[in-house]
Amino acid sequence: MLKSKVGSYAVYEPTEEGWQDLNQQSLQVNADLRRAGLDVVEAPEPVCDEGSCSRVAAWFAAQDIDILHALIITWSFDHYTVRIQQVVGVAVAIHTIPGIRTGSIVGGQQLGCILADLEVEHRLFYGELGNLETSQEISVYAQACGLQRRLKGARFLMLGRRTPGMTPIAVDEVEIMRLFGARLVQMGMDEFADLAVKVPAAEAEAEWKNVSARAAAISCSPEHAIASMRNYLAIKQLASDWNLQGITVGSYPDCQGTDCLPIALLNNEGIVTGCEGDMNSTIAMYLLYQLSGTPVHFGEMLAVDEKENCLVSSHCGAAAPSLADKDGYILCPVRLAHSGVSIRFKSKPSPVTYVNLVGRKDNYRMCAFEGNAVPTEMVFEGNPLRIQLKTPFRQIWETVSWHGFGHHWMSAYAHVTPTLAELCRLIGIEGVFPDDPSLNC
Repeated sequence: MLKSKVGSYAVYEPTEEGWQDLNQQSLQVNADLRRAGLDVVEAPEPVCDEGSCSRVAAWFAAQDIDILHALIITWSFDHYTVRIQQVVGVAVAIHTIPGIRTGSIVGGQQLGCILADLEVEHRLFYGELGNLETSQEISVYAQACGLQRRLKGARFLMLGRRTPGMTPIAVDEVEIMRLFGARLVQMGMDEFADLAVKVPAAEAEAEWKNVSARAAAISCSPEHAIASMRNYLAIKQLASDWNLQGITVGSYPDCQGTDCLPIALLNNEGIVTGCEGDMNSTIAMYLLYQLSGTPVHFGEMLAVDEKENCLVSSHCGAAAPSLADKDGYILCPVRLAHSGVSIRFKSKPSPVTYVNLVGRKDNYRMCAFEGNAVPTEMVFEGNPLRIQLKTPFRQIWETVSWHGFGHHWMSAYAHVTPTLAELCRLIGIEGVFPDDPSLNC
């Protein structure tokens, strides 16, 4: 799970009232930030003059932080934080605190004003120290900033091609680089086949023995099993050699059953892997994996129960085995093709966030809403996930219609909508959140 790294420091002016308590206040705010799940890097000293400003800037420049956190102890000179930010080059969380005579609120507003004029990413926060609500707000902002930093320079592999006739998943790799900062790399299935066939049969057999030993039942052929394990090991090696943050496999219709199990196993190991050549969905999977720390469920809206306000999401059998409920998983031929190997199970109960990411130049958009995965039967031959929604389905469906959202939906096993909303704002794409329209951007 993503744990954003925060450079925390206090700023004060010695001629103002209230700075004498800064040591205790710094200890408290750093404890608050850690309680909110952040990795706090403390400055070696508070900032109150040119010398301390330079030393703190140099300190944070060497720490690879995701965000600066400036605790405004008293009214203070704004150019100190401006200088630190110029050196470090990350967003700034300005934390103001109560105190009518200290001028913290005034100093925070003044700093926010100049950062806005300089077009530096920042957010202004207010709250008493020890207030978990304020530190959680800062945590959401810091996580979004951390996610944006991780996207910059990330590498995603398009293995094969997108599914023909599935036009909405077409992407522009230059636009993805411009907008998200991520780079796409390509490999044809013919090239990949040459790699997979070189995987020693003994290694593939050993992997199959490990995977099949944990299955509740097996009905696929031995030759298909070994071929799947060769593909899995070959993709895993590519992920390591190319330092990939995500992969999408052009798996339909030509690769039905040949890459389902490899996709499942890769996701189970934290190597984010999507289906059908859908790169946008794979980027969404990467974001959700970073936020939840667990494999992400790749699915489609297949059925709706309006009376219970539930929907069923599933794909054909490529979800991570750790998402299976207490009955475990079986290994069998994939539906429709009736060949190869897929992993089939009912998805476990959990809080979930359901996400769709689509678009291209000037119209990228994300939809996210939350619910709870509840027990389900094997209502679809794949990995059915039954979600009890927070918001009435008809309201969600209207949102999908008005904004033109797509058919691939990713499920994170956590509630992470506020961070996704903040990330959409940071990147500059449309974010639509039916559970809380106040988050829309």
